[in-house]
Amino acid sequence: MNISELLKKLVPVDQKFFPMFEHLSDLLHQVSMAQYQIFEHDDPTKQKDLFKVISDVEEKADQVVEEIFNQLDKSFVPPFDREDIHHLVTSIDAVVDQIHGISKRIQQYRPKDIPAEYRAFSKLIVKGTEQIDAAIHELRSLKKPGKILKACKRIQELEREADGMYHTLISDLFRKEKDSTELIKQKEILENFERMADAIKGVSDHLKTIILKIS
Repeated sequence: MNISELLKKLVPVDQKFFPMFEHLSDLLHQVSMAQYQIFEHDDPTKQKDLFKVISDVEEKADQVVEEIFNQLDKSFVPPFDREDIHHLVTSIDAVVDQIHGISKRIQQYRPKDIPAEYRAFSKLIVKGTEQIDAAIHELRSLKKPGKILKACKRIQELEREADGMYHTLISDLFRKEKDSTELIKQKEILENFERMADAIKGVSDHLKTIILKIS
């Protein structure tokens, strides 16, 4: 038995991390919902407000990430391996950053047309963040990981669905769009959607690693 394992048996696990993990996953879900609502509204004023919401939530997420890492440096016995905490938190933050990034591109590029399919793609992202949020709220009960693994399986299904949607939309874009500037804009937005779906799957991969180590 190494020193880390001995400490976990003798010293209670530091519980203060769980509310911070949950706060971060809640912020991720908030930012994904704000992104979805951008595609729900044609009103420029409403969209501007939503862009501001995304920017504000992204800043809050950065603050939570910093707080978690600060606590990680101080904690005697974190709930699971420090490296796994770092990977999990960084991967969630990466999804928040991806959503913030695509919102900035839409705001700056001002594409002349927002296809209805973008709303469907954005809805897949929301569903993925819902599963992350559900899994993170189950981390307090690591001895019963079934709900976490179920959420991870659903994320994998959503990622495959997003991948198929991406290839269909890219194919349609190159077939229909004749304006080269608009083509570049739309292509980059779609590529960011796909990266978001991949990043969400990355979170689920880190969750599964944590489960595997404690099983």
